[in-house]
Amino acid sequence: MITLKSVLKSLCGSKGVSGALIITKDGMVIDSNLPPSYSAESLAAFMSQIAVTITNSLAGLGVKEFTRYVMQSGQSKIYIVDLGKSALIALADVDVDAGEMNVALFQAANTIKKTGRIDV
Repeated sequence: MITLKSVLKSLCGSKGVSGALIITKDGMVIDSNLPPSYSAESLAAFMSQIAVTITNSLAGLGVKEFTRYVMQSGQSKIYIVDLGKSALIALADVDVDAGEMNVALFQAANTIKKTGRIDV
């Protein structure tokens, strides 16, 4: 049986991915696979606010929604994938291969949607 935990564990097994979580749009953690040094609740709250800001900013440009967003710093990348009523967040190394990451995110998002465990 496919579980959300197994999907996140598989995503984190991808080269360069250090953590992942699924959150609701209002910042609640649905499931996570993060290193012990991270707080899933704090990261979920922060990323939900980022997603709202992105959505509101894009609306001002006439874009109704985003499906994937990438933020990059000097040390890492954060991917946000819209799942409908929830979002998939992935933490990755700054030098992660973009093509491999896109495939891994696509597969994880589709598997999450197929599990039927969350209302996406």
